[in-house]
Amino acid sequence: MKHTTARLLLFCFCSVLPSFAQSTAPHLSAQEWRDDLHYLAQEMPKQHKSLFHTMTKAQFEQAVQTLDADMPRLNDDEIVVRLAQLGAMVQDGHSGLELLDLPGAIHIPVVFAQYPDGIYVRAAAPEYAEAVGGKVVMVGSFTLEEAMKRIETIAPMDPDNTGHRIAWAARLYLNYPMVLHGLGLTASNQTADFVIEKQGHRKAVTMRATVPIGQWYLPNPPSGWVDARPASVTAPLWIGRASDFYWFTALPEHRAVYFQFNVVMNADGETLEQFAARLASAINQDNVDRLIIDLRHNTGGNNTLLRPLLVTLISSKLNHRGGIYCIIGRRTFSAAQNFVNRLESYTNVIFVGEPTGENVNLYGDPSHIQLPHSHLGMAVSHLWWQDKDPRDGRVATFPELSSVMSFQDYVADQDPVLQLALTTPTPATLEEILMAALGGGVQGVLTRYNAWVNDPLHQYAQNPEMQVNTLGYKLMAANRIPDAITIFQVNARAHFDSWNAWDSLGEGYANAHDKENALGAYRKSVELNPKNVGGQEMIERLEKMH
Repeated sequence: MKHTTARLLLFCFCSVLPSFAQSTAPHLSAQEWRDDLHYLAQEMPKQHKSLFHTMTKAQFEQAVQTLDADMPRLNDDEIVVRLAQLGAMVQDGHSGLELLDLPGAIHIPVVFAQYPDGIYVRAAAPEYAEAVGGKVVMVGSFTLEEAMKRIETIAPMDPDNTGHRIAWAARLYLNYPMVLHGLGLTASNQTADFVIEKQGHRKAVTMRATVPIGQWYLPNPPSGWVDARPASVTAPLWIGRASDFYWFTALPEHRAVYFQFNVVMNADGETLEQFAARLASAINQDNVDRLIIDLRHNTGGNNTLLRPLLVTLISSKLNHRGGIYCIIGRRTFSAAQNFVNRLESYTNVIFVGEPTGENVNLYGDPSHIQLPHSHLGMAVSHLWWQDKDPRDGRVATFPELSSVMSFQDYVADQDPVLQLALTTPTPATLEEILMAALGGGVQGVLTRYNAWVNDPLHQYAQNPEMQVNTLGYKLMAANRIPDAITIFQVNARAHFDSWNAWDSLGEGYANAHDKENALGAYRKSVELNPKNVGGQEMIERLEKMH
């Protein structure tokens, strides 16, 4: 059965484990660790769909040999961390050492959360209440930046997608003393020292690991913990029911329905197919003009369950531009990425928020390799999911409308992302904006283009140069040659160092039989890219023309 389950789904929804006296790595002899390493090095290439899709076989073998040689001088925690680093080398968000499944894994009862301006203590058990709301400045004797660089070496991620690490690295490992000890950030695998800045004052705090991993990894902290959001504040929509698999509510003041989709699995008592039927009835009411789908908590599940929900959305009266908005973020991962891909392919959805935590084409469905002596587990992806064109190299799905929640938003019960999705008028596309500006000539179009690109709403806009280029060719195909040349001129000015923009401008001038300007554009293109054989051929052809 095709089953794309995010490893983090297990991290977030596991039951609370029994208490243990301490949190340490398995204690083995150097030879036993070496046996485990050799077994792992043998099995990973066998079980991963394509282990060397990013790193080379030589790089992997060198890392194995180096760790093998280092093992006699390393302590157990350091060896576990080095194994985790070996897993992270794969650069696949589903593959990596299952650190949170270590028997007896004990954590500091604190929730660290990363925001654009730093890492904060978002919640904690009562003994660390004074730290809640504070910003982490130091870990042991290391700056936070140096500490996070080390932590990120063990955090799985897809190639060039840092969102997954931003979502989870601090939350899963900064409160894990065994990991911090293995990384050389602390002297003990039981405690960790932090410097916390709060209200302009800095304070050193020593925190002890006392709790097993459990449901406190969910967005809402456990009962009895202190939260940075005051208890008097009602939990906002985005977090109030984050542990429910899926749910929706009508927002009549906005003529909208808000649908939060947190896990791609069947809930007890109502399958996803049954839920989709209820949702279909709600969104096709006369008083509903907009659907908001919120995927910010969705780390995956079983993508074979998605079809009824997709059919509901595709056939909905809201399947037009401005009818469906989908909020995505760094935790949108695995089967949730499959869902995003299919929404993009088959609906008129507008994405809002932050980039997803996964490449659009991705490795998934991890197998489990259990090491013979330590019994540690390494997850390795054994399937390749190619929902999109094989040439689609996007490292994430990027939102058309950008909005990022800050820590201050969290404390104040503000959700600027949802507010944007609920209230923004249907945005004009870049093509529509430039077409409307054609009457103003090159300068008029360039002014509108620059305004669009520099708008913070479009900070994640992907390849606007290509969008403009495509518009130019559409106009040329419609025999609107002067307008096409205007668009190509704008692209060449906006992307002065792009050989392709100048090449297209040359083609526009050539179609207008403007030999002099065509030669100038092609020569600029070839100057920027001497390997532009097509441009060189056009120069030779034009020079022979009388």
